[in-house]
Amino acid sequence: MTDTLDPDPSLTNAVHFWEPRRILYNAILTAVAIFWIAISWPHFRPALTLSSVAPMAVLALLANLCYSAAYFPDIHLQLLLSPASLRRFRWTLFIFGTFFAMLLESYWINDEIYPAVTQGPPQIFGGTDSMWTAAFASNINFPAPLAVLGFLGAVIGLFLAIASALIFWFARKPRFARTAAFAIGAGAVVYLALLLGFSAGSRSVTLARGQEKYFCEIDCHLAYSIAEVQSQPDAASKHYVITLRTRFDESTTSPSRPKDATLTPSPREARLLDNAGRAYAPTASAGTPLLTPLKPGDSYATQLEFTIPKDATGLRMLLHTTPAWPDHFVIGDENSLLHKKTYFAL
Repeated sequence: MTDTLDPDPSLTNAVHFWEPRRILYNAILTAVAIFWIAISWPHFRPALTLSSVAPMAVLALLANLCYSAAYFPDIHLQLLLSPASLRRFRWTLFIFGTFFAMLLESYWINDEIYPAVTQGPPQIFGGTDSMWTAAFASNINFPAPLAVLGFLGAVIGLFLAIASALIFWFARKPRFARTAAFAIGAGAVVYLALLLGFSAGSRSVTLARGQEKYFCEIDCHLAYSIAEVQSQPDAASKHYVITLRTRFDESTTSPSRPKDATLTPSPREARLLDNAGRAYAPTASAGTPLLTPLKPGDSYATQLEFTIPKDATGLRMLLHTTPAWPDHFVIGDENSLLHKKTYFAL
């Protein structure tokens, strides 16, 4: 008896293959992590604290979300392959996908996480009270490379799921069209939960004079601090000249980044805020422009001038990345929905 094509693709059919093997997938990735920790012990001892549980759980969740991506080609290929060919495809995808996950995990542990344990500010886990250090103020409280990859993956996944739903609807496969629509809803719920969860876990921080706020540039960090504040009141307003220092922290660069490679900072916007919620933009600037490229270890100063009403109180400065609209949907980003901010005290 020859194998025939499945005329009605089924999510249940895919679940019966992939879910039992999810246990094996997680066991293999756990074994890889234990292996690298064991052969480098006691290097990782300072990082294994209660505060490290949450980021490790998120990484495990992301690994399983990537595993679940196998459902998209599986259900499509149920229409095109015979059961025997489909089994071969599934096993091939499982083996190569697991091997790729092992390589990616090993890369993160050795190239990103391992150096961060001893280099002060982390290369992937930002935010105050992070996994690696308790005194690190950042514009993000989630691994920046994973946040970017997660955002891009969510956009691509949304596009593919919508396209799949439309294709199968017009192909008169309403059951699979509903399955694709369900996948869209489920993916949106998971992503939104992560987005709002990291926003809820953030907190407002006001840095004192000289304290630095780090901005993640994927494989390195730029540190900003207020070096000097000059004020001059008149009859109706106050004039402030704020000296902002920009520093390329060479201790936070990825080992794979060339030490003499320059970095052009992402666009930054500075605003003074008062207790009434009013925001004030700089009226003039001097010194080195904020978009000037730096090499690791370089720094420069920029003077920002503000004119503020005399009755404004509780002034603090917010420095953030622009344009902000994509960041509204990047997990852990300071510009994301409901995320708390890190300010500079004057």
